[in-house]
Amino acid sequence: MSVPASPLELLPNELLDQIISYLSTEPPSFGQLHHAPSLQLTQSPTKDLKHFELCSRRLSQLVRPKLFSYVRLKLHDEPNFQSFMVKSDLCQYVKSLVAIADENPDHQIDPFWWRRVLRYLDPCRVLVIGPPVFIGNTLATPINDGHHWAFDMPLQILVLERECTPRDPSHLPDLQPCTSLLASRAWTSMTFNESSSLKAYNHYEYFLSCVPSVLTEWGTSGIRDSTRTLQRPTNLPALLDGLTYFSYTAVFPFYNHSQIVLDAVVRMRHLRRLDVQLAPPQDNHITELEQRGSMDPNDPWMELATSYSLVGYTVNNLPCLKEFRSGDLHVEPMRQDLLAILDDVIGDGGWVHDGRGIWKRA
Repeated sequence: MSVPASPLELLPNELLDQIISYLSTEPPSFGQLHHAPSLQLTQSPTKDLKHFELCSRRLSQLVRPKLFSYVRLKLHDEPNFQSFMVKSDLCQYVKSLVAIADENPDHQIDPFWWRRVLRYLDPCRVLVIGPPVFIGNTLATPINDGHHWAFDMPLQILVLERECTPRDPSHLPDLQPCTSLLASRAWTSMTFNESSSLKAYNHYEYFLSCVPSVLTEWGTSGIRDSTRTLQRPTNLPALLDGLTYFSYTAVFPFYNHSQIVLDAVVRMRHLRRLDVQLAPPQDNHITELEQRGSMDPNDPWMELATSYSLVGYTVNNLPCLKEFRSGDLHVEPMRQDLLAILDDVIGDGGWVHDGRGIWKRA
C-alpha cells in the first residue's frame, strides 16, 4: 500500500524553490569576519534548510544545490570530503569554501592543500582559518614567529574572493606550478583578520615585538634599507596588483606595525576600496580583561590614534582608491578624536564623509 504524498509534495518546483529561498540564511562565517578568529566560525543555531532536506528525496534534490553552495572543510579530513563531494556530484554547486586548519603537533597539514581542493572545486570565495604560520605558508610567505609568545595569536582569518561562475571540475587548471594560494585564481578581494595584539602590551617595550603575520613580511620587504628580504613568492607584486578591495581587521596593533601593514597596502596598486577596523567589535570586553595585567590602559588607545593618522595619509596617497571605510566609529569615547584625525589628514583631499564611517573620493 503506497503512502499518499503530503500536500507539500504536490507543489510545483517553482513554489518549492520559493520556499527554499525563504529558508536560506547567510552563512555564519559572513558575519564573523571582524570578530576574534574562532574555530566555531561556521557554527549556526539555524538549521532549517538541513531539516527541510530530510523531509523527502524530492525535496533533498531541490535543496542540495542551495545547501552545498557554502561548504566547510576540515583540512585534516580532506580525502573523505573529496570522496563525498565527488560521489554525490555536488562540486558544481560550491560558491564558497571555508577551510579550517586546526593544526596540532601530532598532525601537520600540507600548506599546498589548495592545489588538490581547487582541482575539484571552483569557489568564488575561499576563507582560510588557521595559525599564523599556516596562513603564511599557504601564501608562500614564511613568517617570523619568534615573538608569538608575546601575542598569543592562535588563529587568523584570510578571505579571498573574485567575480566568477563556477566551472565544470573537468575544466579546472592544474595548480602544481603555483606556490601560493594567491596565484590559484584571479582574486580581486582580500580580507585579513590578524587577531589581537593586546596581550603584548603587558610586556616591557612591547612595541619592539614583531607581529606574527604575513602582512609583516609583505610590508617589511618594501621598506628601504631593510635587511629583511622577501624570498617567496617572487611574483608577489603581480599577485597584489589584481586586488581592488582589501579589508584589514586587528585589535590594537602597534602604530609601527600599522605602518608596515600600510606599506603592504601601497603595493596593491589598483585598490579601489579599503576597509580598516583596529578596535574590538561592539560589546567585546577584551580590553577590560587584559587590563588585569600590567599594561598601561592608555597605550592601546594612543597606538590606535597614531595608526589612524597613518591610515589617513595612506588613503590620501593611493591614486586608484575611491572608497575608505572605518569600522571603529562605534567606539564612542574615540569617535570625535578619530574623526578629527581623519579630517585633518584627508579633509582637504577631496574625500566626502557620509557620517557613518564611509569616505568617498569626490
